[in-house]
Amino acid sequence: MRLFRWLHPGLHIKRWLFLFGLGMMATSFGLVLTFNYQWLGQIEEWAFRMLYEATGHYNYTVLATVGIIWLVIGVFVMGWATRRLIRTMLDAIMPNESENISDLILSNMKLSKGPKVVVIGGGTGLSIMLRGLKTKTYNLTAVVTVADDGGSSGRIRQDLDIIAPGDLRNCLVALADKEGLMEKLFAHRFGGSGELNGHSVGNLFIAALIEVLGDVEGALDASSKILKVRGKVIPSSADKILLNAEMVDGTIVQGESRIPDVHGKIKRVFTTPEHPRAIQSAVEAIIKADAIVLGPGSLYTSIMPNLLVPDIAAAVRNSNAKKIYICNVMTQPGETDGYSVADHLKAINQHAGANIIDFVLANNGIIEPDILQHYALVGAYPVKIDKKQIEATGATLILSDLVDKKTGATHDAKKLANMLFDLINALRTDLSPEILRYYLKRYNMTHTKG
Repeated sequence: MRLFRWLHPGLHIKRWLFLFGLGMMATSFGLVLTFNYQWLGQIEEWAFRMLYEATGHYNYTVLATVGIIWLVIGVFVMGWATRRLIRTMLDAIMPNESENISDLILSNMKLSKGPKVVVIGGGTGLSIMLRGLKTKTYNLTAVVTVADDGGSSGRIRQDLDIIAPGDLRNCLVALADKEGLMEKLFAHRFGGSGELNGHSVGNLFIAALIEVLGDVEGALDASSKILKVRGKVIPSSADKILLNAEMVDGTIVQGESRIPDVHGKIKRVFTTPEHPRAIQSAVEAIIKADAIVLGPGSLYTSIMPNLLVPDIAAAVRNSNAKKIYICNVMTQPGETDGYSVADHLKAINQHAGANIIDFVLANNGIIEPDILQHYALVGAYPVKIDKKQIEATGATLILSDLVDKKTGATHDAKKLANMLFDLINALRTDLSPEILRYYLKRYNMTHTKG
């Protein structure tokens, strides 16, 4: 059965096997012409003479049968030899994967033809989602904020005068073909009491590549090759962005890491410089996307910094792709206290300059009381779902159980990816509203608009 997998539709194997056969026929014909074809006639006469002596008459059927047997033997030997040759080469190149190479090729070809999806955000929420999305398509681009100014990223940003590498590192690891030792290495933080204390190996690695190559995109491309990343990770801007927040009372807070600590109600966020330059490849990816996904992640400190880059916001507004927002499961203390789903949407539309969200995905799964109590101790509560206010923003609400049962109140990567791609595939086929509702209900979704 494993041998027949090579004949599976879509592998592009059968056409080359057929061409190989034609080549062998042409080669054989050429050899016959080159070395005088008359010896074939002599062999044929000998075969007929031997057959006549054995049976007393010329039996063309027996001779044809013998010819077919030799033909089958020849094809079998060619196939077996070719298979062993391929296996020998694969054992040298991919020693641990040669047994499942047909499955691997089929899977890679399927994923490489998947929809073009651009995800915009940063922080832990984005990396969780990317782990699920990379199993659905390789045409995946993460446009990531670089406004982080805390921890290891903030120190590297200050000391080396480069963009913050932390969120970029998390996304690279999340999109790695096989997470494992490299993930642990990139996430490892040095201890001790020296200058390396608290620094992440991955942050230092990316910072070193930026200095060596002199280019952020080049450094990320090199890191992607080392980690065998499925997709692309692009910063929204190459500028060192300082994120600022204006509170309702008029107070200005400078620095992404300081905004949640103030515990005030945010009126708006803005950047220094006021108009940061966008990475052009990020703009192009957004324009060409089949779907644009914002979140999940911190509303004001992970998602908004990307929309504050003018060309990024303009590309999102002008793209023909459907815009999907993944709303957080819980409110974030000091940032979205008391926020409903509609409040999140209004904030995004305010900073993007238009009502850009077409669909909003929110959780309606059950969160255990003990987990809710644990979150309540730090001031975090489930995001309220206000359907009428959501409809007023022009977005379609989709509800589903999205929580990870192990952690209790964070998104489950697999659930989120399944639901999101069911929606994206339905939208790509330009289905009627009735059929679209059917697809949405497959994952316990509730369509509330139209």
